[in-house]
Amino acid sequence: MGSRIENRGPQVLGVDSAALILAFIATVLRVYVRLRLVKAFGLDDWLMLAAMVTFSVYSAASITGVTYGTGQHVWELTKENNSLAKKWWWCCYLSYSCTMSLAKLSIGFFLLRVTVNQIHRWIIYMAMGLSVISCMVFFFVSTFQCHPVSYFWDKHTQTGTCIDIDIVISLSYAFSAISITTDFTFALLPAWIVWHLNMKPRTKVALIVLMGMGCFASAAVAIRIPHMKHIASDDFLYATSYIAIWSTVEQCLAITAGCLATLQPLAKSLGYKLGIASRPSLPGGGAGSKFDSFKMTGEISVRRSFTRRTETYSSMSNPLNKPMQEGELRLQPGISGYSAVCYNTTSSQEELRPAEPGLITPISEGHRMKDEEEGIIPVVRARDISQ
Repeated sequence: MGSRIENRGPQVLGVDSAALILAFIATVLRVYVRLRLVKAFGLDDWLMLAAMVTFSVYSAASITGVTYGTGQHVWELTKENNSLAKKWWWCCYLSYSCTMSLAKLSIGFFLLRVTVNQIHRWIIYMAMGLSVISCMVFFFVSTFQCHPVSYFWDKHTQTGTCIDIDIVISLSYAFSAISITTDFTFALLPAWIVWHLNMKPRTKVALIVLMGMGCFASAAVAIRIPHMKHIASDDFLYATSYIAIWSTVEQCLAITAGCLATLQPLAKSLGYKLGIASRPSLPGGGAGSKFDSFKMTGEISVRRSFTRRTETYSSMSNPLNKPMQEGELRLQPGISGYSAVCYNTTSSQEELRPAEPGLITPISEGHRMKDEEEGIIPVVRARDISQ
């Protein structure tokens, strides 16, 4: 009996397929939430969408490489297939750099939405800049490590030179270290911010877990580090197969974690429909919606925050002598000091107060809300207090 041929190609193919499907689902859910529920599709969403596109290119190149010999020993391949497989590997270098750069930028801009402390913002900017610079360096070194460029995958029909492979390996170690550092920055800083927000402990824990999923991407990088030395192997396609696998996992987790952090409105909506959560309150209810009467500046609407007793105005009660129509709502006398602090999309804080002391801007009869039952403030005016 002949010896069994070792082939890691099926492992690479399986991971590529599963990672692509998972990242695609997470991205589709993010787009749905941002367009349909929140109605606030921002720069971070466009960047994550672009990251999903480049990750799709990476997966296509990696899967195509498997069909030519990625994961197999060099002596089991023809020279032509070996060259083609390495060519697709080279394409993976480039798309990997783009995916990680775009994903890190998306996560960074998302965090800037909810960060008001200037020191925290500078930390995020520094992490974003470090990620972009490291990815650009890795991109250009990987692209032009050989001259001519095609000499990387075709050393049989032409002559050329490549930089010392130890430089590429050292750069890979440095890139991995920077990637771990930025991942932990993007994971731990939000945990610190969320922990000091005024919200329920259960909500804090849920947000911290979602935003901290970037640490899982760091785990993939850490697992990949011991395999980086195999870049110098003569049996390149087989020896570097685990590098390919964990690089795929890293990109998938970066995209998935960045998308899951935006899905809280969808989770609340599903929880309400299943009867396991209270009524969700989503911004951007649209014209005619009962939410359209209490939008605030930026891209956030005032949602269920306080329970305030109201009464229907009649001609017998008008302590402030303000012109009002029959049937409009006003706060009961003496209840006028409520306020709330929240974060808007311009990263400032806003303090919510009645439009006038003791009064609340009237809403139409058809939109009148039962404050005692639903705890929703009909209309407030937002005043910027970030300065």
